[in-house]
Amino acid sequence: MDRLNRLQALTGDAYICGEESAFQPFVLPMPKPQHLYEGTDSDDDEVIISRGRVILGNANENFNPSAIQSGINTRPNEFPKYDLQLGEPAADGESFCPFQTVKKYPYAYIGTTNRQRVAASFFDQGKLFDQTWDFFYLYRASLDTNQQPILLVPTKQLEHFLEIINRSLNTSLTIPTGGTNGGFQVIFENNGTPQPRYLGRSTDREMADRLKDNIPPRYYRPGGAPPSPKEPSDRSLEAFQAKINLMVQAQKGKKVAHKEKQKKERIERQHSWSQAIKRVQRYLGLREIRQGHLEAIRASLEKSGLEWGDYDAAVKAAAAKLPPTTSFHSGQPARFEQEASVVFVCVDVEAYERNTKLITEIGIATLDTKDIASVVPGEGGVNWMSCIRARHFRINEHKHLNNFEFVAGCADRFEFGASEFINLKDAPHIIASCFKYPFSKPEETTSGHDEQPKRNVILVGHDIGADINFLKTIGYDIHNLSNLLETADTAFMWRYLKRETNPRNLGSILAELGIIGWNLHNAGNDAVYTLQAMVAIAIKHIEEKHKAKEVREQEKKARMMEALREATEFAMEKDEGWSSEGSDGGVAAAPAPPSGSKGKKGADFQSRGKHSEGPWRPEEHRGQIGGQRQLWQDPDKAGRPSKSTISGKVAPFTSRPVPLEDYIKKTTPSDDKSTKNGGQRAKTNHATQNKSVPAWLNE
Repeated sequence: MDRLNRLQALTGDAYICGEESAFQPFVLPMPKPQHLYEGTDSDDDEVIISRGRVILGNANENFNPSAIQSGINTRPNEFPKYDLQLGEPAADGESFCPFQTVKKYPYAYIGTTNRQRVAASFFDQGKLFDQTWDFFYLYRASLDTNQQPILLVPTKQLEHFLEIINRSLNTSLTIPTGGTNGGFQVIFENNGTPQPRYLGRSTDREMADRLKDNIPPRYYRPGGAPPSPKEPSDRSLEAFQAKINLMVQAQKGKKVAHKEKQKKERIERQHSWSQAIKRVQRYLGLREIRQGHLEAIRASLEKSGLEWGDYDAAVKAAAAKLPPTTSFHSGQPARFEQEASVVFVCVDVEAYERNTKLITEIGIATLDTKDIASVVPGEGGVNWMSCIRARHFRINEHKHLNNFEFVAGCADRFEFGASEFINLKDAPHIIASCFKYPFSKPEETTSGHDEQPKRNVILVGHDIGADINFLKTIGYDIHNLSNLLETADTAFMWRYLKRETNPRNLGSILAELGIIGWNLHNAGNDAVYTLQAMVAIAIKHIEEKHKAKEVREQEKKARMMEALREATEFAMEKDEGWSSEGSDGGVAAAPAPPSGSKGKKGADFQSRGKHSEGPWRPEEHRGQIGGQRQLWQDPDKAGRPSKSTISGKVAPFTSRPVPLEDYIKKTTPSDDKSTKNGGQRAKTNHATQNKSVPAWLNE
């Protein structure tokens, strides 16, 4: 077997280069102009479907051989076209998506790997408008406050466009589905609600702008046909409004997606804060450890034959009948078993305010759950707080540094014992000893420590991430502890307890908990007070849960009223200064000298758009252009501004001819001061002459 036959056997392809095939070879067709719609030839394959007369054009139409590299106007499959009159409704069952959503597709719905490639090849610099699009317009419900029509394109054409991109860039882009992404495939029914109506075909940016600026009014019907006699039902109007809202959300694209992502992350964070409080309660013996109780309830109801809604209600009702999972009595020891027999170790680090790499103090406080297992907690857990032991270390090399500019440092005022001075090189070893038995009990001997079993450690802190990073700077990484079970952050626990969006400092939390904090910003004191706050928050969470439902509802309403009051004050502050009632205008004010910044007049003039031609004109006042009805008047014939080209530059718009000599005379500076830095000034004049209208044109 020769090499050619072997290659045929391996590939399974009978046609290999060098042999003739029964099939005709592919012949590259001659390219046609990209921006010229010539209609369909008699040789094209046409399929007419329903009233919409969707024409599937030849796959080779408008094929550009150079587009394989540039990614513009390739036609891998048949392109769906629409042979409709202006204002004619779309066929039943046709799905649409807002064109604004198509424009944002690469930036909102493509990952970072391919986003730049797709945007640069097919979207940026107006490349999107170089494709052929059949535009439809859709008016909103008559009672909608926003009466701006929505510009739509058929979903089929978007799918075809994505096929072009996939073929050119070897990607696998598809139309997003589900959630707000349903705005890519919206179908409108003929039930009396507004329907998408044909606007026209566009092959470039200019045609698209003209079509958009000349959308017919709501009452227009082709051939003077009467409006639909159907009256939409309330249910139909609700469904229609839901589709409009879906498209509006899809148009917002990345912003909505980012907002939804932020909302999801916020809910997850708040849920994790709630779970952290409940686990601390289990460690302290304030909450019962329950595992599998919901599974047991569901298993008992599996054969009940209830519907899904009734089944969920029955599960909730059965769970509500279970005894309470939390219990706190200030005069009795903890009711439930302490989970995991943990040791809470709180760390607080103080650094020099002018150089945070210089660690000045380290405070470590410890609460062993074994020490409080049989202790009566007292009011607010005060007896448990007395079982906290603390150590305060000061770094010899930095003991001369004291904070006083940003915070009031008090390194020499440790309230819970005597401070210990250590060398910086010994700090990692000494810190590590506090996470081992006897857990900050310096008075005990070290004999028999090796026989003690390892205890689970919970690292506690207020904004614990900062303290962990400070410890790393002196050579101790808390994550190397094999018995570190988890961390508990009192800043997050308090935010969940009070439903607050912003974090609080330790001092304000202590004040609300009724704990007096002496000499804060001493590392040893802060460590003790943080552990006290953790205990108090765990207890207060239970007490607030046991409040009457009416009290909780009143507190919720109070929070809502406070938020409403703040929003009202903010709105009133923004509105201040805009009202001028009781004034007749006052004394004439002299015009202010020019500030040199770009004026708004030229910007407002340009913002009206070069194709903004006023109200829509009936059919008898429109001409023909490119096979489509011209929806605007000739600017010269209508007395609209026209353009004059001078030396390759576009002159400002004017409604009367301007002699070349007058234009040069008026735009050439004659004052010596104005020609200072000659070339630079001239450059500025050319750069800004199209951004505003010269005053002499209005003389």
